[in-house]
Parts: sequence; C-alpha cells; structure tokens
Amino acid sequence: MWIRVIPLALLCAVIAGCDRLALKPERDLPRIKAIDARFNAGDFDYAQREAGKYTEDFPECHLGWCLLGWTHAKLDDLDSATRCFDRSIQLNPRSDNAYVGLGAVRRKAGDLEGAREAYAEATRILPENAEAFSSLLVIEIMVKDYQKAVDYGEKAWALRQDHASIPANLAIAYHYLGDEDKKRFFYQKAKELHYHRLNLVDQVFDGIRVIEQP
Repeated sequence: MWIRVIPLALLCAVIAGCDRLALKPERDLPRIKAIDARFNAGDFDYAQREAGKYTEDFPECHLGWCLLGWTHAKLDDLDSATRCFDRSIQLNPRSDNAYVGLGAVRRKAGDLEGAREAYAEATRILPENAEAFSSLLVIEIMVKDYQKAVDYGEKAWALRQDHASIPANLAIAYHYLGDEDKKRFFYQKAKELHYHRLNLVDQVFDGIRVIEQP
C-alpha cells in the first residue's frame, strides 16, 4: 500500500488577530482591525503591505508587528516572520498571539520542540488560548504522544467549539489511541462544523496517510 505523508501544516490552521490588550487611541485601532479582517479573508499580500505601513507609522505597537509576522508566516518568509514576532514580544512580553505565531513559524521550519515551547508559553500567558492548545495537539500527534495530544485537544475543545480543525485533529488522536467512541464523536463534530479536509482524516483512518515528523 502506498503511504503518503501529510504535510507539516496538515490540519491545524491557527487564527491570527489582535490580542486582548487595549490600544491607545493614537494607535489607530480601526486601521489595524481592517488589516486583520483582510488577513483573515485570505488577502495576505494586501495585509502584509498594509501591516508594514502600520509598523512604520506606529513602530512601538506590538500588535502591528504581530500582525505583520503572521502575514510573513502565511507567505512562507519565516525569517521575516520570526523577526516580527520577536519584536512584538520585545515590546510586550505578554503577547500570547505573538508566541502562537512564533510557534507556527518554528513548526513550519521543522523545529517541533521550539514550537512546543512557544505554544506552551502562550498558554501560560493566557490559559484560555484555544489556538495554542490546538497547536500543541498537532505537535503531540506528530511526535506520537497521543495521550498528550488528546489532553491538549480536549482543553482546546472546551475553550472553543466552533473551530472545525480541533475535533478533526482530536478524532485522529483518538484513532491512534484506539478509542473508537471518542474518534467517532469528534469526527462527527468536525463534520457538523463542515471541516473541509475530512478526506484527509478518512485517509489517516484507512492507513493511506500517516502523520510524521518532518
């Protein structure tokens, strides 16, 4: 049987956005929200260009650097993304979103331990960060620690039940653990949330695809 390996970024899409800290009026909150909306709509080139202009206008705003980092990450410029996330963290050491972004960059680069550390730091800063727990779920699947994977996944699911990749990845983790009831439960939840890559999950279940470290 031909086995194909799922790409590293497989199933877990981390959502970027402004963090929970308030902005001063002179930092132009509507502007950065508008850029973030275009980013979330998938217009990464526009978001990168405008986020770059924003950081020029407001170089001490950690949110701008964080958003610019996400645009670089989405466009696979990992070095630039790392510099932006590092700058965001330098300006605000409690920027949980920047740590999630840094984890995503490290994961893309194949540094799973570094990614795990960044995601874990995000959860220490903000224990309600579902995206960080969801990302830890994927890391632990990749290193084959399936019990840790489901522990992180259950935390993510408890915090956020509208993100389809969480139950999809949980279904995979429970599949590897051999818990058929939980596997079916979370697979159904992913289906109800219209997860668009259920065919990949099916292929994992059927043994056609495997999830491995890079």
